[in-house]
Amino acid sequence: MIALLLDHLWQSTLFAAAAGLVVLLLQDNAARVRFWVWFAASVKFLVPFAALAGLGRLMLPPPASPVPLLADFVPAAEPYLAPLAKSHVLSAAAPATLDWSALLLAGWGLGSLVLIARWLLRWRNLRAALAQAGAVVSIAGHSVRPAAAGLEPGLFGIWRPVIVLPQDIDAKLSPDELEAVLAHEACHRDHRDNLLAAIHMLVEALFWFHPLVWWLGARLNDERERACDEAVLAAGQRPEIYAESILKVCKLYVHSPLACVAGVSGGVLKQRIERIVINAVALPLGLARKLLLAGFAGGSLIVPLSAGLLMAPLVRAAPQSQAQPAMTAERIAELRAEQTQPRKMVAFDPGNFDKFIGFYRLGPTAIVTISRDGNHFLAQLTGQTKVEIFPESQTKFFATVVAAQLSFDSDVQGHVTRLVLHQGGQEQPAPRVSPQAAKAMEEAHIARLRSNTPSPGTEASLRRYVVSLEKGAPNYEEMTPALADLVRAQLPTTLAQIAQLGRLQSLTFKRVDPNGMDVYDVAFDNGRVIWMIAPLTADGKVAARGFRRVD
Repeated sequence: MIALLLDHLWQSTLFAAAAGLVVLLLQDNAARVRFWVWFAASVKFLVPFAALAGLGRLMLPPPASPVPLLADFVPAAEPYLAPLAKSHVLSAAAPATLDWSALLLAGWGLGSLVLIARWLLRWRNLRAALAQAGAVVSIAGHSVRPAAAGLEPGLFGIWRPVIVLPQDIDAKLSPDELEAVLAHEACHRDHRDNLLAAIHMLVEALFWFHPLVWWLGARLNDERERACDEAVLAAGQRPEIYAESILKVCKLYVHSPLACVAGVSGGVLKQRIERIVINAVALPLGLARKLLLAGFAGGSLIVPLSAGLLMAPLVRAAPQSQAQPAMTAERIAELRAEQTQPRKMVAFDPGNFDKFIGFYRLGPTAIVTISRDGNHFLAQLTGQTKVEIFPESQTKFFATVVAAQLSFDSDVQGHVTRLVLHQGGQEQPAPRVSPQAAKAMEEAHIARLRSNTPSPGTEASLRRYVVSLEKGAPNYEEMTPALADLVRAQLPTTLAQIAQLGRLQSLTFKRVDPNGMDVYDVAFDNGRVIWMIAPLTADGKVAARGFRRVD
């Protein structure tokens, strides 16, 4: 949780810095434009890039079912990081350690509650003052409610805001000055400034500990007041009268205690008065600045959506390419029964987990990343979310979101050399690889998705396999032992269905799917099949294959 929060914070901070650079280039343009740029930086705190990346993943077509219509089979356990079936965890005595992450989260929540309670108290007092206000009247063409409170003229309400004026203000301001004040509040109303301020207050409540959100609040307040000043002056109000009206209000009445109750005296008063008196006209947005804003807005959406499309979760992992002992149906059932048993957590020193931290290659396209966050041990499969694992021995750990375990093997020097995934009646070894190798695999996967080109040898291998099925004699030497065992067991059904399809007509590459599988359209006399095949292993064998009939 803490790691995810830190990721979100640095991403949002970086986005706000980019927004600041854009604002610097817009200093001579309308304040309302700069306001929206700062507001986008504020909203970014409410919308993690991970959520947009997830939306990008949803834009992909659903992956083909791993349960084929024909008898071929992908010998990979279901992704152990997916929340499929929660296993039963027996109570265990864990080492008594101070959970700093829980304390930090509790402090975070407490701070938010205190801040919200403070704002609600102020809002209640303002609502009480509004309840005593008079009926709506028309002044200078604006609908207002007079109130006896000494609060400055302001806009009350989020969804249905109304302008509230002190009852005696017409005796203290000239008609022209009062009209200028009303024009200012009408501008706040027309631009829904109270609602926008309330949204940023939510950001402040959630991220009260981050100085940047308070700095953003000051920028938003300053730009919205400057935008209203520009609108009032553009409507024909005389600068000296407007400036005098603001000074009188500041002298005679109390400033609004909430940002979501927009008054007339907000922002940095000295700078506002100087700008009003100078009455400089904001420059219109030129083509270059319009393109800049469009690029900033488009990039904010396109970058995370594209990341989601390119890093879509792998719904299955190809097994380790190295040869494994043949697995009988009885052995698979025995392992599956053991793997679904309730697990018992044992005492474990978190410091001893560091030797397991690293990257492990689970098949040609997937990496298992092992990490630690304080006393929490985490595992993550390529494209999936992190899942906490718990010790059942000093070298074996289990997940609670699915019946799966991870064990670690070491060499004679004590160096951890590989990870073994125990799941679905299988034991899939994953050798440890360097960070550079893991990164290279990730980059190669992304490059394959971008180029959408088949992996070398998959088309020829698949063509030979289909032809061998037509002859009734698959070449098991071209498969990993696990796949060969499963094809042998399902061969009668496979041959019967191939006979129904008829002769092979064509085999055409279609795309690389999000799981890194090459997808082929295979046409027969009596039907078509979508066939998927994983990149060949280093020794040229097929480790994973699956297909479905489409007509």
